Amino acid sequence: MAAGSLLFHLYTLFLFTKSDVKILIPPVTLFAAATAPPYKLSRLLHTILWLWVHTLQFGLANQTLPRALSEDLMNHPDRPLLAGRITVRRARTLRWMMMPLCLLLSAAYGPKTLLTGFGVSLFMLAYDECGGARSHWLARNALNAIGYALAEVGATLITCQSENEIDTTVWIAVALSAGIILTTIHTQDYKDVLGDTAVGRVTLPIAYPTLSRVVTAFFLIAWSWGISRTWHLDSVAAAVLGILALIVGIRFVARRDSCADKVSFYWYNVSYHMRTRHSDLSYANFRCGLVLYMCSLVITGCASTIMTEYFL
Repeated sequence: MAAGSLLFHLYTLFLFTKSDVKILIPPVTLFAAATAPPYKLSRLLHTILWLWVHTLQFGLANQTLPRALSEDLMNHPDRPLLAGRITVRRARTLRWMMMPLCLLLSAAYGPKTLLTGFGVSLFMLAYDECGGARSHWLARNALNAIGYALAEVGATLITCQSENEIDTTVWIAVALSAGIILTTIHTQDYKDVLGDTAVGRVTLPIAYPTLSRVVTAFFLIAWSWGISRTWHLDSVAAAVLGILALIVGIRFVARRDSCADKVSFYWYNVSYHMRTRHSDLSYANFRCGLVLYMCSLVITGCASTIMTEYFL
């Protein structure tokens, strides 16, 4: 009985992170593995824990506000609050408990990681409690870029043997990643247009339904070219990035229903994380990184399916 109750509560926590975990934890962990100096494999377990705890804090902050509940009725009816798995009061209490817990966890890895963790908490306050998620689409994109950059810096700091081992390559990779997020993260809003319209939320896909798709396709292709030039990728690796970006861009322009946009956003994540993952000049490392990323998607998807099947 106790074991069943524990699994119920663990699955409830997982549901708060379900929509973000697949697009954050595997790729950011691999980002840290690709950009950090030589490290022990066990450090990646610390990285995954740090990322998941902060993802949980974000999910609690994002999903427990009154306006979020009305949006989730349309876009995410399976989330734990709407499913009755936990009360809003308890979830809000847990949300504020997570902030000092995340800071304590960050402090265990050093002052730079603590500072990064503090920045992540400020980002969440700005994005959720201060209304950043409902602000102008450009401000929202900028906040998302900052949030991703902080996650990547924190993950890399933890993966390193020492906080002082981060080099210029890491900062260039973080800057490029933030630029990609700033100009393309609105792709996550296409699949939620109906729900966002119903609650009066103005996203870029709603403000510019056709132009935004064309511009998105342009940025996807342009970033693939820029990444290939920055990291001096060979012709095979550059072609893979370019072709995938072209396919995703065409999908967003040509396929405009909600189901198609969900699939397009999935492939956007694949193409984005391939662009930000491969800062090495070696094609062998590029191929290895691609295989690891694909495996991480499969493992995460299987874990999600198993938990849904047995613990729901």
